[in-house]
Amino acid sequence: MPTLAIARTSALQVQPADLPRLPPCVVSRPALLQRLLASQARLRLLCAPAGTGKSVLLGQCARHTPAAIERVWLDLAGRSLSPAQLCKRLAAAMQLPGEDTGEADLIERLHARAGRLWIFIDDYPRQADEALDACLDRLFAAAPAQVTWWVASRRTPAWNLPRLLLQGDLLELKGEELALDETGLSELLATLQIELADDLRRALLARSEGWLAAIRLLLLDAGEDALRQRLQDGCPVLCDYVQREVLDDLDDELRSDLHALALLPRFSRSLCEHLLEGRGALLLSELQRRQLFVRSLDSSGTWFRLWRPLAEVLRRLPGAPLPASIHVRACQWFAQHGEIREAVEHALQAGQVEVAVNYLQRFDQEQLLQGHSVAQLLQWREELPDWLFASSPRLIVLQAWALIICARFDDASACIQGLAHFMPQPDAQRQRKLIAHWQALMGVLARQCGRRDARLHCQEALQMLDEGSWSQRVLCYQALAQQHMAEHALEQAKQALDQGLHLARLRGSLIFEALLNTDHCLLLQMRGEAGRAAELAEQSLALLRERFNHSPVVARLLLVRASLLARQGLDEAAQQAYRQGLQEAEHCEDAYIISGYLGLLELAESRGELDEAHQWLQKAERVMQWSHVPEVRYRCVLQLQAGRLLLRQRQTGRARELFAQTLQQLQQRQQLAPSEFYDLLPRLRHCLAISDLLLGHQAAAEHALRLLLDESQLAGHRSLACECRVSLAEALLVQGQDEQADELLHQALGEARQLRLLRPLQDLQQRQPHWLERMLPGEVGQSLHQRLFEPASALDEPASAGTALLSSRELAVLQLIAQGFSNQEIADRLFISLHTVKTHARRINVKLGVQRRTQAVAMAKAQGLMGD
Repeated sequence: MPTLAIARTSALQVQPADLPRLPPCVVSRPALLQRLLASQARLRLLCAPAGTGKSVLLGQCARHTPAAIERVWLDLAGRSLSPAQLCKRLAAAMQLPGEDTGEADLIERLHARAGRLWIFIDDYPRQADEALDACLDRLFAAAPAQVTWWVASRRTPAWNLPRLLLQGDLLELKGEELALDETGLSELLATLQIELADDLRRALLARSEGWLAAIRLLLLDAGEDALRQRLQDGCPVLCDYVQREVLDDLDDELRSDLHALALLPRFSRSLCEHLLEGRGALLLSELQRRQLFVRSLDSSGTWFRLWRPLAEVLRRLPGAPLPASIHVRACQWFAQHGEIREAVEHALQAGQVEVAVNYLQRFDQEQLLQGHSVAQLLQWREELPDWLFASSPRLIVLQAWALIICARFDDASACIQGLAHFMPQPDAQRQRKLIAHWQALMGVLARQCGRRDARLHCQEALQMLDEGSWSQRVLCYQALAQQHMAEHALEQAKQALDQGLHLARLRGSLIFEALLNTDHCLLLQMRGEAGRAAELAEQSLALLRERFNHSPVVARLLLVRASLLARQGLDEAAQQAYRQGLQEAEHCEDAYIISGYLGLLELAESRGELDEAHQWLQKAERVMQWSHVPEVRYRCVLQLQAGRLLLRQRQTGRARELFAQTLQQLQQRQQLAPSEFYDLLPRLRHCLAISDLLLGHQAAAEHALRLLLDESQLAGHRSLACECRVSLAEALLVQGQDEQADELLHQALGEARQLRLLRPLQDLQQRQPHWLERMLPGEVGQSLHQRLFEPASALDEPASAGTALLSSRELAVLQLIAQGFSNQEIADRLFISLHTVKTHARRINVKLGVQRRTQAVAMAKAQGLMGD
């Protein structure tokens, strides 16, 4: 059967008398209409709560009935009726002769009819009726194939829907699918001739969750100020609607239970059982059957919540149980199941502050990295009495970690000093443990501030921390790795990360493994292994998203991925990735948000949109100041970016002065680069050399660049070495050493292609476009990205023939195979899955035309792809 498109106006039965009048303001919903009308299912079921627009959508579908198809419309008004009454009303709507048409007669007459028939049943009876549901179920099964049934219902009827679904005879739309999106809201506002500010439009959509009835009632006779007031204080008309259309059909017990659930941000069957004395599972099933605005929060169907507008109305209506008793029982359940953050929230809601503080003592560093736990903990810290959070060493340590995570270093330092009040401890073991925690905190804090004593604190902490303090040990290993990266001791950084990863995996901590992988991705990027870094970031994100909806670690990985894309010149993908990372970082209030703003700044700069770049620079500074982040965390990084913008504006003298001043400040304070920006100092030196070159100090620039190139190569910082080589080639060109400059740039282009590194060439293109055009020829209109990364590029070195045959990752796998490592050992070393290793191994065999690992190694050596 061909796909049925939405019929044109000429083919419609326009303004038919048998259909109910559409309301004056109708949202067109073309996607839903197309989906319903194009379906070949024999039953098209709109099953959603009151006020979601089911009847209007059903009426729109009926108005699109092609002229060749007969249509029947039956409005049951939600009232109960017997199977016999239903058959009688259907027969009358179809204008069948005879007053008492039973089910068998109706089926017989349906088979006797010629042509196709669409039967629309609106507002199916709202109260459960097994006999009526069974009657319709039999009609669906027995009616001929040319009959299509369209039903709108507020409850899920007891029909054999799984069978219909398997047969391809069911299309079901639920409340979530009928909710208005931004496009639908815009259309509705345009029809109503209402203009709203963007923030108010977003707030309306978020608070209503697209519930059409709520949106219409909130907008009724309301200007912007009135709408803001209704969103904040509630809407009496909406309360009355909920009372009449939702609650009046419920018995007292179900209504009371619904009030209780409105107090909970989320609930499960088990939690409902605990709260409602054993009737929770039945309650949830009843709510789902009645389509009472229950939203699923996960794919497994474990956690649910009520629609926000309904929950807010219920909390304002009389008849709710005492909130304190509900929160107390919820607190008990969450504590029993190890969900400490929510246990604390419910204890505070119940007014039991001491209980909340007692549960806070069970928090650990792993839980701080989940969701918005850090922001929540610090909010409690502001709201609760100071003495509560200073009442135990464990709470002080917990606060300090939270403050370090969000980069409030001054507050963290003051908090750590509070541990002195608990010295000495009653025995040597507890004294040693408290000192170890202090050392770990001081080490990580010192690293975040760029202090050189971080290594000593972390090393001493690692010697003293016991096995139970494994999370602090992981954080110390991460701080040591960051310290080594800031000092450009990249091999030592890798060793520290490997130790931390080993410990995190022993403990089965996915979130700590991903946390370490953020720095491992940056390390790989510095070493010129951008492909491995991107793969690791993607794998870590995929694993995290299976377990956590939100996390500061997710935000950091998203921002790292965006940085990798930007360095390759994939600006559009990087722009989207930066915005995703910013959104996640804002949700979790993570200080790594600064890298998102600076990334968007660099993208704007590369496009030549310097005004936008300045705006991102200013926003980054404002957000850091609003978040109470000390300047040591961000000031020098912002000055580096400000200097780069001055260079683009040809204010070279001012740029050089800013680079020199920033570098001098860091050197005088003996300060290392802050986290995320581990190569800040050499990049300042690189920009200083470029400034000298542009100011005519070619000899000084060449000397500085050669020195920096040697240091980068010695440290294994291949990315920075490639950038220095491009700049050194430019310095030679400016001095008239054309042949040497061409040779060096040709070498740099080959490296840039291998490293997937485009950014330094974009900078060179700004200053030396004709030279780069000559050295990197291509077709007219070809972008720099296409010219550099084109597979058939003339940049291919003789040794890169292997790369054309085997990818860099396949070569890495083959090298480890040659060294005798097992598949699992290769997976561990390359930070990829065992399945991925096996896939690479199969592809290597296919490409080399062999069947065994030993043959692959021998063939690769014979073809010069590997050394002996």
